[in-house]
Amino acid sequence: MQPFIVIRNYREDDELKCQELVRDYIMSFSLKSFFTLCFREITLQFIVITWAVFFIFLGVPLLFCVLTIPGCVFFLFTSTYFSFYAKAVELMRVKPSQSLVAECYEPFIFRCAPNEASYQIFMDRPPYVENYLNKFRRRIVATVSVKNHHAIYNAAWIYRFAIAKHYPHQKIMEPMINLVSKNCINGGYASLECTISEWQESERDFYDDLGFVTRQIYHKQIIGSTLTVMKTQLTYNLKTDGALQKQN
Repeated sequence: MQPFIVIRNYREDDELKCQELVRDYIMSFSLKSFFTLCFREITLQFIVITWAVFFIFLGVPLLFCVLTIPGCVFFLFTSTYFSFYAKAVELMRVKPSQSLVAECYEPFIFRCAPNEASYQIFMDRPPYVENYLNKFRRRIVATVSVKNHHAIYNAAWIYRFAIAKHYPHQKIMEPMINLVSKNCINGGYASLECTISEWQESERDFYDDLGFVTRQIYHKQIIGSTLTVMKTQLTYNLKTDGALQKQN
């Protein structure tokens, strides 16, 4: 039996599974962000200042001050982890207004890795009878939601974007974003907006391939102007003839 994926509208009973998916997706970037922050100038400054405080004000021998290095690295790791966890919890609590999910149907005995399997994609519902569907285990592997952008007039904003690890990103998310764009066109929106962080290179390539363009690049402050994260706001014009043709 060949596995397949059904892209359908979000239902209320999908909420817990979608929350777990969003949490795991957000947390998957925490380790990469930690390694990125390790090589920032502020990390070196933090280690030097901590070393100086222990040596000058607390009288700790210089040799023992070396122990502040792993302590600072551990503090950086825990801070990064819990900041991502807080962001994940924030998105988990947001109630989606318009949302799609990708539900994967796989045989109960399925030894192939998701990135090695060949999935058929169906929209709304699979062309199989219920008895046949009961032979598959079901799992939500992707979700995306849109709502009104709070700062841009007549624009929709993509949020709660998440996909399970190892599943084919392009093959699953492209028809989902195309359907989202079509729904936004029918809803009268003029543009579709999204925001990605500096460590989301694959997502940036994905949006570029779909025709999104950069609206602005800015730095979000974490600790004043000393620690910032570069973010990119992307936009997709829904009112052009090319966009309409792409959805048809």
